[in-house]
Amino acid sequence: MNIIIADDDSNLLSMVVSHLQSIGHKAVCVGDGNELFEKLKEFMADVVILDINMPGLDGLAAFEKLRNLEEYKKIPAIIWSGLKIPEGENVASKNTKVRFIKKPFSLVQLDLLIGEITGPAILHGFDSYFS
Repeated sequence: MNIIIADDDSNLLSMVVSHLQSIGHKAVCVGDGNELFEKLKEFMADVVILDINMPGLDGLAAFEKLRNLEEYKKIPAIIWSGLKIPEGENVASKNTKVRFIKKPFSLVQLDLLIGEITGPAILHGFDSYFS
């Protein structure tokens, strides 16, 4: 699965990208929402992960832009934040292909959310958590 992560925390990005690649995904990272749209031109994502609080185009604005562009509006998304931001939770509660996760989180939690928004976990390499 192709996953793009937009966050300005380089340590978190490194950890998450390494983990996702270790379980068979192609994961790339960008530093803000504007870079996300540049990356989408060359790397079509099956899932996008957006931090709410980023410089430039923040995660919520990037999510709204995704939903308004025909070629990207059906891409499942995970929105995360280290802050309690009701807007992120509200967006996730209104969309079946969107989830919100609060930092810090475990990588298993992230894996399970990816499985929830993309289909059965066993199809995406997460079956080891259930055996």
